[in-house]
Amino acid sequence: MDEYEEIPWTTLLSEHRQGRAKTLYIVAGVLVAVVIGFVGIRWLNAPGHGETQTLAPPVASTTTTAVPVTSEAITTRTTGVLSEADLMAVEPAMAELGAVARAEWFVTDYFTVDGPIPEELLSAFVADADLPDSFRQTASGTSYVEWARAYAVRPTADGYAVSVVFRSLTEEPDGSFVRGPVRAVEVLVAVQDGETAIADLPIPIMPPVYNSIEGWMKTDEEARDDAVAATLEYAGLFDESAEVVGSGAVGPEWRVVFTIGDRSGNRWPVVMRSDTIPGS
Repeated sequence: MDEYEEIPWTTLLSEHRQGRAKTLYIVAGVLVAVVIGFVGIRWLNAPGHGETQTLAPPVASTTTTAVPVTSEAITTRTTGVLSEADLMAVEPAMAELGAVARAEWFVTDYFTVDGPIPEELLSAFVADADLPDSFRQTASGTSYVEWARAYAVRPTADGYAVSVVFRSLTEEPDGSFVRGPVRAVEVLVAVQDGETAIADLPIPIMPPVYNSIEGWMKTDEEARDDAVAATLEYAGLFDESAEVVGSGAVGPEWRVVFTIGDRSGNRWPVVMRSDTIPGS
C-alpha cells in the first residue's frame, strides 16, 4: 500500500514568504553594492588619494602606567576623508534624469486632449505660472500623443532645457485615428531641492533630421546557402511563415533580408547581418 506524505498549506505559504523576503534582501544588497562601488571609484580618483603620512610610535599600556615603546616611525597609506562633493556627485546626474522624465511626461499630457484639462497637467507648472486663457478653453477634438522622447538636454540657470520629439494621433470625423508628423518642442524644467516643475509653455523647434549620414551595407554577390538557411532558422523564432526576399554578400560578410508579420496580416522586411552576430 502506497503511503503519501501530506504537507500543510501553511508550511508552503511560509516557505513562499521566506523566499520572497530573501529575494528582497538580495535586491537591496545589489543596490547597496552599486552605491558603495560608485563612491569607492570617486574616492580612488580623488586628488590626494594615496598620499602617505607618518604616524607616531605606538604606546603600550599597563594597568598602572603608560610606557612608551621605542620603535621606528610607521609609514602607511592614508584612507582620506570623503568630501561632501564626492557624496553628492550623483546629484547632478539624478537631477538631469528627473528633468528628462518631467519633460517627456509633460509633453505627453500637454498635447493629449481627450476631455477636461487634468489636474496633473496644471500642477506640473511652477507655482507662479501665468497660463493664458486659451490654455483652459474646452477642446473640440481628440488627440493622443503616441510617444514622446527626449533627445537633447542642456543646463540653464534654473534647471534644464530638454528637447523632446513626439508624434500625435488625431481623431477623424469618422472616428478613425490618423498618425501625424513628428514634431519637436523644447521644455524648460526648473529643478530645486530634488523637485522638478515646468517653467514655461513648450517652445516649438525643428525636429532633428540626419539626411547626410551614410552606412548602408553594400553587397555585390548573393549570400551563401548556409547563411540563408541560418537566417530562416533564426527568423522562425519571430514568425513561422518568415520568407527570405533578398540576400547579398561582400567578401566574407553577408546580409539577408526576410519578412515577418503579425495577426493584422501586415508584413515588414527585416534583416540579419553577419557583422552583427557576436563572434562571427
